[in-house]
Parts: sequence; structure tokens; C-alpha cells
Amino acid sequence: MIRRLFYSLHRFFGFIICLLLSMWFITGLVIIYHPFPNVTNEQKYANLETIHQKDLSVNIIDSISRIAANEKIKKITLEQFQGQARYNIKTDKRLYQLSAEGTRSEIRIDINSIQNIASKWSQGSISKIDTLVERDIWIMYNRYMKELPIYKVHFNDEEKHQLYISSGTGEVQQFTSFSQRAWAYIGAIPHKFYIPALRKDTRVWADTVTVLSLISLLVGITGLYVGIDACVRRYRRKRRIQSPYKRKAYRWHHILGIIFGFFIITWSISGALSLRKVPQWMAKTHNPIPMGIKGKAISFDKYILDHKDILKQYDEVKQIEWSYFQGKPVYNVVIGNQQVSFDASTSVVQGLNLIEADIKKVIYNNHGEVDFAIETISDYENYYIPWTRSLALPVYKVTVADPDNSIYYINPKNGDYKYINDNRKVRKWLFFGLHYFHIKWLIDRPILWTIVVWTLALGCTCVSLTGVWLGIRYYKRKLRKIKRIICSSNKNRKCQKVE
Repeated sequence: MIRRLFYSLHRFFGFIICLLLSMWFITGLVIIYHPFPNVTNEQKYANLETIHQKDLSVNIIDSISRIAANEKIKKITLEQFQGQARYNIKTDKRLYQLSAEGTRSEIRIDINSIQNIASKWSQGSISKIDTLVERDIWIMYNRYMKELPIYKVHFNDEEKHQLYISSGTGEVQQFTSFSQRAWAYIGAIPHKFYIPALRKDTRVWADTVTVLSLISLLVGITGLYVGIDACVRRYRRKRRIQSPYKRKAYRWHHILGIIFGFFIITWSISGALSLRKVPQWMAKTHNPIPMGIKGKAISFDKYILDHKDILKQYDEVKQIEWSYFQGKPVYNVVIGNQQVSFDASTSVVQGLNLIEADIKKVIYNNHGEVDFAIETISDYENYYIPWTRSLALPVYKVTVADPDNSIYYINPKNGDYKYINDNRKVRKWLFFGLHYFHIKWLIDRPILWTIVVWTLALGCTCVSLTGVWLGIRYYKRKLRKIKRIICSSNKNRKCQKVE
């Protein structure tokens, strides 16, 4: 009964899922070298205007406190825009913008503003400017909703760049070239199902990817069962370990399926988890994930260092952001195309350098009286490995003896941190480990990692493509059978001869 069910399920779903798996494996190899385009912080920093010290002449703190009275200030940034210094103050209710003189100002993004911003990103002429009131395929994330309408600038340069500019703030949201878009169409877009009609509803998109991955898992499990069962039955009859199939397509699909079927299963599991959290029954989270280590709630009385002193000491300051690390005031400053953090708790301009006392404060505030160990690591670990972006070293590693077995990796130079608990550890192995082979031993050996990924991906592709061919032949036979039945019942002379 079970054998017949597994054979039937594998045949029924195999053709469609093998088509899907073939696409996933091929496009997955493309993504390794050509990910979905996204504007980087370095690009944004490089194209920001330099702040002019002469524009800052008033005590801006008094002005900010006055206009944002009775509101919780969450974020403040200072930057130069269209030749004028401006303060952006985000509260729990709205966004304020002040000039360097402390007066309210409204940003007006007109054609001249767009052209000025665009000139920093490309030397090519502008062929046209579109006004997007809905997200297109290159700005599908939900974070872009609040920036609509967005101006899309098309350039006549060699790479046919396209630039996306927020109509509210003038900030660049996306920047793509023709080659990036072309690779995305044969890589990231089909692999991640970035179909605009589907991707606009995040829940429907996530459910679709999950369901298809689970069906792929079913096909993988039934296929591996069928393959092993065929070998066992053959061995019982002939006392030989060999494929029972004589036709080449069947034999290759059977042999390759046994060899690579396990990896089809593991990739299906990781694909199903790509847009899902690890369920609590698999790895329970006992305490809420700690928040507030780094944040933007502003209390001006803690900022001893005047931000103007940073401008006096450095020439190419492009942005200053008010921040903090567990109550310690911090300025995040863009200098050139890099961000540097400064300790704002003293009157001396000096870079942030968190000490163990600062780290201990984090643990006590988030976990109370609990045993923990702090160490400084200068090498990557399985739970702290760079992938799509660089990760700083050395960092503090804090291991907490709580029910979640919490681990923190904290950068002493800017307070950036990574938090791991048992639930996230399971996700690391079931998703990043199985899907990307994001394992330190392999990452440290990039040539071996490449060989492993390409071998397994191509092997699984061959399994899928032979499955597609067998599926085509299977459905052809079914159609012939149906045609015979119809012709026989209708007794139609034209249908008597059936190939």
C-alpha cells in the first residue's frame, strides 16, 4: 500500500516539480555570482554631499527640543542636501526637517533636484524620468512603500543605469545597471519568485514559495524511496546491486536520484524555511529576543561632545547620526565613504571603543543576574561568518547561561551586534547550512566550497532534467490511453487508428 502510494505520488508530482527544481538549481548557481542588485551603503556614502562647517551657527538642540516637544525623538541625522545643511528629526509621530539656522524647512524634490542627485551617480545624460506610484520589480520590498511616489531616472550611459529617488526625502533607494538587471532575470528573479503580481503581497508570496518547497520535499522523499526500493527488489531477485531499468533515461534518473536525492531533500527543506521562522516545537524561544542594545531614542543631556567639534576636526564629513549603545551616546559619522562611530559621552573627539564594563551592562539589562562569559575573538566561527557583507574582527563574544543559550557578538568600534539563540542556531544549520553550505570549514576553503556546490547543483539538475523527460513520456502514454478510451466509446472511425 505504502509502496504503491509513493510510486503514484512520485509520478504525479514529478514532472512539474522536476521542472521547478531544474530552474531552482540553475538559477541558484547564477545567484552565487550575480545576486539581486541593491544599492550599497558605500555607494550612498560616496555620493553624499560634504557638510559645510560655516552653515552651522546656531544651537540646533534648542530648536529641535522646541519643535519636537512632547514627542519621543527616535532618530536625528545631519547632512548636506542641495547645498544646504539640514537636520532630519524623526519622532514617534512624524518627520521634521530643520535648516542650519534652526527653522522648519520643507524638502521640494523638483526636476532640478532630481538632475543634481542623478549627476552624482552617473555621468550619462538622462533619457527620461518616470514617477512610480507603485513598486516595480526592482523595488519590491515593503520598506519602499513609505517612499512612494518614487522617481525612476533612466540614463543614456553605456550601462543603461536606472536610479530610484524618494520623492519625500531625496534619498536614493536603488541603482541598477543593464547587466545587473539581465543577470537578475535569469537568476534571482525566477529563483526567488520575484513576480510583481505575486511579490506585492508578502504573505501570498511567502506561502507560495513554502508550499512549492514542501511539494518538492515530498517528491524528493518519494523519489529516494522509489529508487532504493527498486534496488532492493532487484537485489532480492538477481543478488546484484544495480539499476533494474534498461532504458537509458530511466537508468540515469534512477542512479543519479539515489546519489543526489538526499541533497534534493535538504535543499527543499532549506527552501521551505527560507521565508519562515523555525517553529517553536523544533527549538523553543524561552525569552523575547533582546532589543535596545543599539537604538535611536535620543536624550540630549547625555551628549557631552558637540557634533560641531567633529566637523572641525575632519574635512570630509557627509553625515552625522545621533545614536547610542545601551545608554552610551554615540555619533555615527560618515567620513568619505566609510562610517565611523564616536563616543559622545566625553568632550574629546575620539572613536568609540567599548570596554567589558559596557558589555556587562548589556547582559545585566537584558538578562538580569545570570552567569555569562566574555571573550575577544579574532577569527570567524560557525555562528559568526561573513557572507553577503563583511563582519568586523576582533569582536566580543558573550556566552550567556540562560534557557535560550544566548550568544552575542559585539563590535567594540561601533556597537553593531549579532544575537544567536537556540532557535536561530537551528535556522543557521537548516537554512544557511543546508542551502548555502555556509559552514566555516567549507567557507575557509573557497575552492572546495565551489567544487562541492557546483557538483551537487549540477547533479541535482541532471536528476531533475531526466525527470522532466520521463514525465513528458509518462503523460504522452496517458494521453494515448485516454484517446483510445474515447475513440472506443464513441466508435468514431477517424479515431480507430491510434499511434
